[in-house]
Amino acid sequence: MGKQRFLYSASILKTSHLFAVIGALVTILLGSLLLLQLPELGELDFSKLYLDEQGNVPFELYLLALCLLLGCVVAFANRQVWLKLDSENLTIHIPRLTGLGLMGFTTGDHRIPLNVIRKIELTPVTGFRNMAQALQQSKLSLVTERRTYRLQPYHFLKEGEPDHRIGIGSAFGKPKTRVEALINEAPLVKTLSRITGNVDFTSTPTDRTGPLANHFNLLKHKGMVLQLILLAALGTYALVDYVLLTNYLVLGDLPLWPFVSTGLLAGVLGIRLGSGAPRVERLGLATLLCVIALAATYPGLQRYTLMVSPEPLSVAYDSTETGYFQHSHYPAINQRESSIPEYWQSLPSGEVYTFFLHESGLGFVLVDMATVYEKSRAFYRANGR
Repeated sequence: MGKQRFLYSASILKTSHLFAVIGALVTILLGSLLLLQLPELGELDFSKLYLDEQGNVPFELYLLALCLLLGCVVAFANRQVWLKLDSENLTIHIPRLTGLGLMGFTTGDHRIPLNVIRKIELTPVTGFRNMAQALQQSKLSLVTERRTYRLQPYHFLKEGEPDHRIGIGSAFGKPKTRVEALINEAPLVKTLSRITGNVDFTSTPTDRTGPLANHFNLLKHKGMVLQLILLAALGTYALVDYVLLTNYLVLGDLPLWPFVSTGLLAGVLGIRLGSGAPRVERLGLATLLCVIALAATYPGLQRYTLMVSPEPLSVAYDSTETGYFQHSHYPAINQRESSIPEYWQSLPSGEVYTFFLHESGLGFVLVDMATVYEKSRAFYRANGR
């Protein structure tokens, strides 16, 4: 028998289905951007998305970049995992950077003669409510006199053969009656059982109980699925619009009734959509929907103001002290606790300064600080800061 090579995949989904999920998420994100009625791309200053008021990159972005880098390292390490199997040996190459060792699986480089394998143990997990968790936790153990090697039986694709993995619909199906059959039909398991015919081969399902084992499957309840979609849409909107509107400051007191109305509506809608689900999941998801709706209300009020007052008013403010500006008909602009104190100190008090305001008609106004931040960045650059 010639050498057979198996490549590792962290996903249990077929490649086409995985790309479909990623494409759907990207489509939702791009769709939310289009619904925000953004200006022309040529008018956008993309530096405002990643620079703070002083023109520096915030610490959070460095942390996000580090997380992305670590994710890329793990993804690259996963691409380097392979097994080679011939009539005499099984060769294992699993870099430790994959993180599989944290899950109790074997990592490193190993060459196992087939004649030293005393037992092959297949351990399907049947306690979970969806197939993804069950396949992820199942183990294939190769027992020798010196040690036991543990692998994920379903995640290895046989090179040159069709993709054996499941689709999106099957990933959330009930695994109790199917997981053992799926694992027994996995290419790596079938090949090992055929080559090591005289070795004791056992399959012992394990009922994994615990707080996550018997949880209610939200994806089997249409109302819960709709709530999850609403959560994703509202969360994406809140995050995107919050970032895009960082140059606008709210002056005056925000009205409470939009927050109260939005929270009550989201809570009632969540409870209604969760009708028929267990009490904990129903109330929990409704509460989460209420919280996300409240978070989206703040940028929503800002966006509403820009829609009803697209053209800003040029208003002259009197500088009464450092970082504090007053007007007889509009709320004061207080920048005394700003992160750019040196810039405000460079502006003489007692002078008149122009700000651009958008009136909401709801008791508050928005001040566009884009010009101010641009001048402050120029100030810090000129002073070598």
